[in-house]
Amino acid sequence: MVVRIRGYFFRPSLSLASVSFAKADEPVSTPNSPARFFAPAGPLLSLSPEELEIIKKRQREREAQDALRPKPPPPPTGIFSGDIVGEQFKSYYRMENAWHEIVNSEDVYVYAGVMTFDPTGHSAVINDPLIGPGVVIIQKGRPGEPNFRGKRLDTPTAVGSMRIIAAKDNILTLQSKQGNKFSLNVQTEELTPLGSR
Repeated sequence: MVVRIRGYFFRPSLSLASVSFAKADEPVSTPNSPARFFAPAGPLLSLSPEELEIIKKRQREREAQDALRPKPPPPPTGIFSGDIVGEQFKSYYRMENAWHEIVNSEDVYVYAGVMTFDPTGHSAVINDPLIGPGVVIIQKGRPGEPNFRGKRLDTPTAVGSMRIIAAKDNILTLQSKQGNKFSLNVQTEELTPLGSR
């Protein structure tokens, strides 16, 4: 390397004998160590009794506010339709209606409708509820809990969108847009054709 100072050119030389190295007071972390990205936790600060009392008071106030909030209504039972039917299924299905009851001490939901895609893969999207494959989805338990499970039952042929038309105990009667009727045993999860029109 050549350096120019006031019109003169110099070639500085560096001698390792004149270089001194500093030692760190603390060990240096390796390049990929989490310590390089996260600051080390310092000593815990001790809180005064007054500060602890303020924290406890704020916690009690939050708990009191939570207790005053109205509880959400319980989910409807029996056959129902409306905005809540099929929200969770996004664009995969178009749900007509649903049924909800407590069976053997657990929530059971049955959703009836039509697939908006061809399960055979011959065509990508089906937007006709009259000719699409009928579908029934059974969900047992509460979402997010370890015992939650779901099952999808398809009609053997494309009979159109399914709708729950009657419920007696744990046996549901469903009818398709084309007039085909089916019986669904909620406990055994069996969908049985009853005949058409």
